[in-house]
Amino acid sequence: MACGFLFLNVLIFCTVFRKPDKRWKKNTYDCAIVCGYHAEEDGSPSPVMKSRVEKGVSLLRKGKADCLLLSGGAVFNSYVEAEVMETYALELGASQDMLYTETQAVSTYHNMMYAKEVMDKHGFKDCIIVTNGWHLRKADHYARKFHLDYVMCEADDPVEQTWLCGASFYMKTWWNMYSNLFRGYW
Repeated sequence: MACGFLFLNVLIFCTVFRKPDKRWKKNTYDCAIVCGYHAEEDGSPSPVMKSRVEKGVSLLRKGKADCLLLSGGAVFNSYVEAEVMETYALELGASQDMLYTETQAVSTYHNMMYAKEVMDKHGFKDCIIVTNGWHLRKADHYARKFHLDYVMCEADDPVEQTWLCGASFYMKTWWNMYSNLFRGYW
């Protein structure tokens, strides 16, 4: 009985939250949305945040994205994620005129919702969504919900991240996705 319940729940999860599509359909996209993650308590970028911004700046340098849309508000502390990411992107050599910020998002759902508004405002038609592997499925789900024309792009895991920490990120994210499904917030 327990195995049947587990199988049913895994089936529901995998049906609703499909495997993210990482196949590039074109060479260049209008923007790369960099999903926020909290800053450290001193306001510096956390290792996860750094990994996402580094991937975004790399996409700019390679000509894969015309600009970066940095998305995230002040969620876990008083530092606005998008602003901390912007400062770090500038330190990495990104040009200010290639950076857009969205500072209202407090969740992945809001990252996609508010990023879509910024994209519409600036006439961006398609995007690359940059986040970590454990967060891809969740970001993909909400990108589809808001009808974005997108491809998913996985940021490297921070070198400081242990396999146990990575596994806990996957479990926590999947639990949040699954519980949101039953709360109607999906």
